Amino acid sequence: MFEKLKSRKFWFAFLGALLPVVAQYLTDEVSMAESLQISGAIVISYIFGQGWVDSRAVANSGPDA
Repeated sequence: MFEKLKSRKFWFAFLGALLPVVAQYLTDEVSMAESLQISGAIVISYIFGQGWVDSRAVANSGPDA
């Protein structure tokens, strides 16, 4: 877990998920539903992206690598 906290990808995903919600509080141009959808999309894409990276690492470290 500590390794994830040092990851730039993690921090960009965290800020990307947090900023739409903050923008909703600072302005009326973004609705709460929109900000939650954007934040959810960012979190889901981070999860899928990290899963893809992890699966490639496992595939490349197999017996044939």
